[in-house]
Amino acid sequence: MSGGPPKLIHVFSTFGAGGPQVRAVQLMKQLGPGYRHLVMAMDRRTEASAQLPDGVAVELVERPPTRGFPATVRAQRRWLRGQRPDLVLTYNWGAIESVVAARLLRLPLVHHEDGFGPEEATRRFRRRNWLRRLLLPSIPVVVPSSVLAGIARREWHLGGRLHFLVNGTDLERFRPVPGAPRDELMVGTVGGLRLEKDHRTLLDAFAAVTRSPAGARARLRIVGDGALRAGLQAHAEALGIAPKVEFVGAVVDTAPEYRRLDVFVLSSRTEQMPIALLEAMASGCAVAATDVGDVRAMLPDCQRRYVVPKEDPESLAAALRTLLGDAEQRQRLGQENRRRAERDYESTRCLERFAALYRAAMAR
Repeated sequence: MSGGPPKLIHVFSTFGAGGPQVRAVQLMKQLGPGYRHLVMAMDRRTEASAQLPDGVAVELVERPPTRGFPATVRAQRRWLRGQRPDLVLTYNWGAIESVVAARLLRLPLVHHEDGFGPEEATRRFRRRNWLRRLLLPSIPVVVPSSVLAGIARREWHLGGRLHFLVNGTDLERFRPVPGAPRDELMVGTVGGLRLEKDHRTLLDAFAAVTRSPAGARARLRIVGDGALRAGLQAHAEALGIAPKVEFVGAVVDTAPEYRRLDVFVLSSRTEQMPIALLEAMASGCAVAATDVGDVRAMLPDCQRRYVVPKEDPESLAAALRTLLGDAEQRQRLGQENRRRAERDYESTRCLERFAALYRAAMAR
C-alpha cells in the first residue's frame, strides 16, 4: 500500500521500558532492513527507543493532540489514512482508538494484548470488555500466555483469530558466565518500578531474609526506574535494610545485571509471560517468583516449589532463605532454567511465529 519497503505502524499505549516493547524491538531486528517502522506512544513515553536496533529504519512519531475517545479515533483515522501503511500493529488497551481507526479504514491490522495493570489484575472493566468483544473477534489478536488466552476466550469471546504466541529471549546475549566466588550473595530483580511489580513485597521479604543466617550476607539489587522509586527507597529505610539495597535505575543493557545475581526474584501482582523471567532463566539464575500468569508453567518442575502466592512476603522470604542457604541447589536450578530456555524460548524461533502472522495479515 505504501510503495517501497513495507511500512509497519506500531501504536503502543506506552513505549516505555517493558516486555511488549522489548519484544517489538526484537521483532524489528529480526524482520531486518527490508521493512520500515513508525512507532507512536499514546502516552508519549519513549524510553524503549534506547534499545532500537541499528540498521533498521525506525521513526518515532508524535501522537496527534486530542481529547476524548471520539476525537482520538478521528485523529488516528486521519493520520493512518495519510500514512497508507502495509500493516498496523496495536498494543494493549491504550491503543484501542487506533484499532477502531484502522478497522474503519479497512487496513491490515494485528492487535496484541500483553496483560493488565493492577486495576484489572483480577477483574476487567465492563466497558473495556464490551469494546474488546465488539472490535477484536474479526482481527488477529496475539496473547503471550495461556492464562490470557483463557480470558480472551471467556470474556472477549475471541475464537479462531486468537493466537497464543510465547515470548522468546536471546540465548547468546543472555547466558551464564562463570565468575569468581563472592563473599556476599546477590538477590535481584529487573523491571519498572510500577505497582504491578510489587517491589514493596520484595523489600518486606528481603528484610525478613536478612535476619536469618542464610540471608545475613545477602544484598538486594533492584534494576529499573519509575515514579515509585522514592517511596520504595523510603520503605527500605523504614525496614532498616537501606544499606543492603541498591536501586540501580534503568539500564540499556540488562544482560550483565543477571550475571551478577545468585537469585532472581519476580514479585509481581500480575504478569502473563514476563520477559525478565525468560532472561533470568537464559542467564542461568535460580528463581523465586510469585504465582501469576504463566510463571509456573514457564519454569521447570524443580523450580516450582519456589513459586509462591502473590502479595505474601512470608512465603517469598521462605523461598529466598532456602535458595540462599544452598549453593548446590542454586547451581542446579540455574542449569535447569537455562536448559528450559534453550528448549522452548529461543528468540529466533519464537519471533518467527510473530513475523509469519504479520506477513499473513499483509498478504490478506
